[in-house]
Amino acid sequence: MLKRIEPDSEGKRGAIARARHLTEFRWTPLLDVPTYTKETGKTVLKAGVEVTGMPYSSTEPTDKFITENVTFETFLSIIENPDSALYQKDLKGHGNSWTYFGVVCNGLVRYALNIKRRYSTRRWGTIPGMYKVADCGAYTPEQIELCDVLYAFGARSHVALITGLFCDGDGKIEKIEVSEAIRPVCVRRCFTVEEFYKEFEVFALWRYELVDSLPPSDPDIDKLLFEKGAGKDLPDIAVDYGNKSNYPAADDVVISAFAEGQNNIELYKNGELKEKINIKGRGKIAKRIDTGYYTARLAGTEKRVEFCVNKPEVSFDVSGGQLAVNADPCDKDSKILYMEFRAKPSDMSRLKVYYDKTCGSLVKVEELTDEEIKSGKFTRQIPDEATGFKVYFINKYGVWTHIMIDI
Repeated sequence: MLKRIEPDSEGKRGAIARARHLTEFRWTPLLDVPTYTKETGKTVLKAGVEVTGMPYSSTEPTDKFITENVTFETFLSIIENPDSALYQKDLKGHGNSWTYFGVVCNGLVRYALNIKRRYSTRRWGTIPGMYKVADCGAYTPEQIELCDVLYAFGARSHVALITGLFCDGDGKIEKIEVSEAIRPVCVRRCFTVEEFYKEFEVFALWRYELVDSLPPSDPDIDKLLFEKGAGKDLPDIAVDYGNKSNYPAADDVVISAFAEGQNNIELYKNGELKEKINIKGRGKIAKRIDTGYYTARLAGTEKRVEFCVNKPEVSFDVSGGQLAVNADPCDKDSKILYMEFRAKPSDMSRLKVYYDKTCGSLVKVEELTDEEIKSGKFTRQIPDEATGFKVYFINKYGVWTHIMIDI
């Protein structure tokens, strides 16, 4: 009988619990969800068939990363809405991004380790506090610790997290559990030692020096995902990006009503009634809406959905190899968070369609000082690879951004 080794710190316990938010959450799609695997190409998560694990998708073209731009609360409301972008849109033609909302491999590990910035798999080694313990295969099972990171970039491009170690009565490691985001969903997989070294033979072993001081898992999220879960009934009113979501000003907001009879909807902006919308019976309406914070409510009830429409102003100047940026979220309740230099790879033809002007590949994350965040003005040296940049903002509904700007 094998014994599971218990985490030796609250930080590791919290990291493992967060990984399980993504690998153990169970939900049932209302309609087929477009997805993709290398083995089968385009496929679907089938309507009515329970799924375990958050969907995998590198959603750079839309910035709809679950746990980063999309909260769990918002994603649950998306599952419940058959008119949501989860069911009605896909990212066909954008590499491994088919599901409109999802988690990418490095996103699972960063969420578990409470790393807030979006470091790409390619740039994993640049994360502050992340260091390599041993090269590929140059370590014994006894050297592996809970919450160690498996990292490869080259023959394979992937990152995963050790979330379980199992030993026999003599303390010898016999099985190793790995949590990871792989197509089409996030999973936990358990390997014998022999299977582990075969599966991860090109992966080096990395460790996060702050792991023991990480925060505990949020009990409200535990309850939301594992006790409440995805609702079984349709909402009375919904929007296609989910409750408490951020919309770019260039996107239509699809408002849906689900009750029979007349649905009288009141649209409030910043608490002021702006428009009345009538939907007869089960139906929806797509609207281009000005910037601001909105509540769409069924008249005479407390049934509502909230969202925000954003349109930042970002200008820049390039001189002497430096980029000077002036960024304004144009919203008193949003602030600048950080910025990234990005590049459109020219030598990776398989990615040319995917890495377009909306995203680009990460070159460098640039943290901002409090004064830079307050003023919106900052200057940085341009890395040699950089061909563009993105500025990230945050408000009460989460992180949002604009498309990549060429430099």
